[in-house]
Parts: sequence; C-alpha cells; structure tokens
Amino acid sequence: MILSGDALTARASAIGFFVLFPGFILYHTLVAMGMIPALLGGLFGVVSVMMFVVYCALLPSQLYSLLSTTRGYALLAFALFAYVLLWAVANYVLLGGGVMRAALIQTIETLVLWLVLFVMGYRVPLASPRLIRAFWIAFVLIAAYLLFHVATTGQWMFFARRMIEAEGGENVSTYQGYARSALVLLVFLIAVSERAVVRAALIVLGAFVMFVLGARSELYAFLALSTLLLTLWAGMSVKYMLTLLAVVAALIALVVSQFEALAGSRQLQILDLSGTSSWLARQNLGQRAVEQILENPLLGRFGGHISSAEVTGGYAHSMLSAWVNYGLLGFVLYLGLTVSAFFGAAYRMLVVGDRAAGWVFAFSINFVCLLLIVLAKPVFWPLPALGWGAYANALATARWAPGSDTARQDGATGAHHDESGQHDAARDSQGRNDNESGTPDLRPSAL
Repeated sequence: MILSGDALTARASAIGFFVLFPGFILYHTLVAMGMIPALLGGLFGVVSVMMFVVYCALLPSQLYSLLSTTRGYALLAFALFAYVLLWAVANYVLLGGGVMRAALIQTIETLVLWLVLFVMGYRVPLASPRLIRAFWIAFVLIAAYLLFHVATTGQWMFFARRMIEAEGGENVSTYQGYARSALVLLVFLIAVSERAVVRAALIVLGAFVMFVLGARSELYAFLALSTLLLTLWAGMSVKYMLTLLAVVAALIALVVSQFEALAGSRQLQILDLSGTSSWLARQNLGQRAVEQILENPLLGRFGGHISSAEVTGGYAHSMLSAWVNYGLLGFVLYLGLTVSAFFGAAYRMLVVGDRAAGWVFAFSINFVCLLLIVLAKPVFWPLPALGWGAYANALATARWAPGSDTARQDGATGAHHDESGQHDAARDSQGRNDNESGTPDLRPSAL
C-alpha cells in the first residue's frame, strides 16, 4: 500500500504525539527503574529532531491545505517562526560573542520544537480509535503506578531521578517533563471523551496524577481548566452540574482526609509563596526582564537573560521573556497566536455551539498555555506551539466538514487537482480516520 504525503503526515503525527507525551512518561519511568537503557537520552529532544526531519520532507505536501484552510492563522505562525530565526541570526552576525552564540542555539532549538509541535497539532488524528485507545492504556498504567507508589511508600511526590542509585540520573526527566506530558495526556482524553462520568473520573484521577508528579504550575493549570470546563458544561446540562458538584466533593474529601500528609508538600506551598526560594528567584528574574524591556521597549535585548544571569536558564518565567529576546513585534506575535487561538476556539464552542473534540482540545490546550505563559513559563517552553497547531487543525476540520460553505463550493465546482494532491489533503484534513489502518529539555532552568 502506497500512502500519500498527507496520510504519512497524519500517521507520523499520531506516533509522535503518543511518544512525546504518554510515551515520554512510560519511557523515563522504565529507565529510572533500570528496565531499559536510555537509548534515546531525554527522548523529547531526540524524537523532536527526528520528527523535524520527517516533517521537513512532508511539509511541502501540507502547505496548500494548511495555508488555505486556516484563514491566515498558519501564515501568522510561520511569520513568527521566520521572524524569530532572522532576529536571532541578525543579532549573532552583528554582535557576535559567546552570549549571542548561546542565545542563537537556544532559539534554534526552540524553533525546532515549535515547528514539530505546530505541525503535529495540525495533523494529529484526534478521532483515531487506535490513538485514543493507546492514550487510555497509557493513562491507566501511569495512574495505577502512581497509586501504587503512594500506597507503598507513603510519599505524595514521585521523583523518578531518585530511583537511580548509580550514575545516569541525568538521563531521567525532572518532574517538569513528567508534568508537561501528563498535562497534554489529560487534556487530550478530556477532549475526546463524551460522557460526563468519564470526564469526571479523568479530572479526579488527573488531579491526583498531577499532584503526585509535583509541578505546581501544571497542577493548578489543570485544576483551573477542569473548573472552567465543568462550569461551562454545567450551564448547559444538569448532568454536568451534578458532575461538577461530585468532582468538587471528591477533591475536598481527598484533601481533608490526607491533609496532614499533604500539608508539607511543595504543591501546597502556593498558600505561602513568599517563603519559597524558587518563587523569590523567579521574582528577581522577572524584575530583571522588566528592567531590560524598559531600557529598550521596541527591540528588547536578545540574549539578555544569558548576559545578566550567565546561564541559559536565567530567563523570566513568563511571556516577558519573549519581549526581552525578540522585541515588541516578537512578543505581540507570540502572545497573539495563543490569545487568538483561545478566543477563536471559545467562540466556536460557546457561541456557535460546536463541541467537537477538535474545538475542545484547541480551547483547552490554549487555555492552559495562555495561563502558564502569563504566570510561569518562558518563551522557550514549547507547548504553546501544540496549541497553535490544534487550533489550525480545528479550523481545517470545520472548513472541510460536510455542510460547510467550502465543502459545498468544492462539490459544486467538482475541482479535484489530482496532480498536486490538493483535494486529497483537504479531504483528509477533515476526519483523519481514512489515514489510520534549548529548550526546557536541553537547557533546563536552574530553578
């Protein structure tokens, strides 16, 4: 069987989506347990580079459909990619030196991840039964293992690197990598599930998983998203109103029953952040970023976080890091892509009433990304690009869905474009079922 470029892109995206998120957790846990060697290093960076090579070969077959079905949104994303690359290269050529070289490498690493996650989000077949089944199996395994960990050790935080007694712990992910993958895993399953009771179980178990993994920002982003979704759905259905009350009651009961064990956890330090060293350090980094922006509001200071902190992880943990590194225009493009994706998906869900999985996923992933880049994550955090791709995916699916204006026009004119594969790309971008037979990972922050 010979697959088209469009089918190959969808299949590669499904495999990559599973490997980079639930697969990431399974891989690092097995490495930490000594059951497999760290053949792929930290996995996320290595697999992303492999996906980048695959996408570079397949992207030409996707460009027409991508640019014609996303109403200019994909063009805006590519404009950001091109601008950031040119900005970084220009600064390196004009200024030179070790700081500019380190900043250029960090930017290129980020761009690789952005492109990979954007195309992956655009072409991942959300409706694929096999992909959904694989995510469910992974979630059950992960939740069961963490339940076993808490029950047998009495510890409410799972830190995989502590399982490595000999050298090699650097090949096992920190809790931030685990939490990032778990967050996407949960958002995906909530989006593709349809029953209220299933979503309620996901939220309760998901809150447990996120708590045990220990990353505060991802935990509270997940809780905020869950509250928002259940509140929106509760306004439309009595069933979801009861679900919301049941979820809140279950979480309160869990916290109350285990309060003594949870009281000393880092997750509950959010109640008194002024006393935590990481929060104070982030405040200092944020203040330094503000000072650099005020010195040059238009152009920022490319690599300013490296020159001032002398480490690549010394960036502001917020969207201000985009302004420092890429100037006002880069900041506006970066923030604008996530803001427009979130509000575009919200309009489609709340005003148009389209509750398809693609719109729920785009709304959810862009909500958590917007919340986190405002409060906790730097421009080098790659997940916003997955949100941009998810929104492009939802736009393309809606544009070519049966009954849409584009679909009716295409049927009336009988246009096929067989020689370029354009019609196949447009058709396959709808349901995907036919196709189914620098960064925090490389340069972690010191915080």
